[in-house]
Amino acid sequence: MRQTCIAICLLFLLAACAETPPDTVIVPTLAELPTLTPSATPTVTATPSPTLSATPTLSATPTLSATPTATLSQTPRPTVTVTPSATITDTPSPTFTASPTPEANLGSLAQLALTAAAATVLPPTLRPPVATPILLDTPAPIAGTPVVATTFTPLPIAPVACPWSLPEALNSLLAGDPGLSTALGCPSGTPAHFAGAAQMFQNGMMYYLDGAPRTIYVLTIDGRYHRFDDTWVQGVDPDSGGEIPPPGLIEPIRGFGKVWRQNPDVRASLGWAITNELGDTATVQYFERGRAIYLPVRGETVILAEDPNGQTGVWRTVSGGF
Repeated sequence: MRQTCIAICLLFLLAACAETPPDTVIVPTLAELPTLTPSATPTVTATPSPTLSATPTLSATPTLSATPTATLSQTPRPTVTVTPSATITDTPSPTFTASPTPEANLGSLAQLALTAAAATVLPPTLRPPVATPILLDTPAPIAGTPVVATTFTPLPIAPVACPWSLPEALNSLLAGDPGLSTALGCPSGTPAHFAGAAQMFQNGMMYYLDGAPRTIYVLTIDGRYHRFDDTWVQGVDPDSGGEIPPPGLIEPIRGFGKVWRQNPDVRASLGWAITNELGDTATVQYFERGRAIYLPVRGETVILAEDPNGQTGVWRTVSGGF
């Protein structure tokens, strides 16, 4: 490209410098015309042309077309209209006042029959509890309602007599301790008689009753007793455990010995026996919650007031029998 431009420039310069040729004259052939010799040849001086540097071609930039933006139209929300419902009015119901029921004019026999039917008969073995006053809240009067004043008169509770009477001697023995009588309750039948036995220990005693079932009572000096069934069988169980007691003391045998050996707490509580067994016919009075045992050979009555479990309780002795 550059060389082409230089060549074109030289051609223009040469054309400008060339002289216009003279008009041609026809002369006779014999005449010899002098030849015109150019004296100097014009020197073409190359004028440097400005160098064209390659200009980077800009690539076409893609034209971004404007995309129309969707216009969100605001849709009005529906207005919720609250329609008030009908108001429920609590209309007070009329209060009915009970009118006293007129009593029929009944005969004396009919009145007596109604009174007997309304009476409550207590079982013979139950004692009524001591009357406890109950405080009742007085309701507040309601406006517009007449208030009828009512007076409550407590009825006295008559003591219920026990169906069975105690022997006079036993009644006299218990008269000195009303608390013991209350703990025992009413007597259950009349006194019974069984073969019995007793044995004294260092710290208490044992009583045996040949009833149904055969029973052994262990009485310790702390005023407590424990009841055991007599399971000793003659010819099956040994009479003795072969214990060697300290001097002056005795090993219990047979039924007493079996309970004593098989229950370490009984042995620890009673210690060794200090007398042999004393047998006699025992008189027993049963109560709702205990019993009284009179063994003539001992000359005293043992009173046993049992706990609710029937196996344990408290005991005391009173002189004499019944």
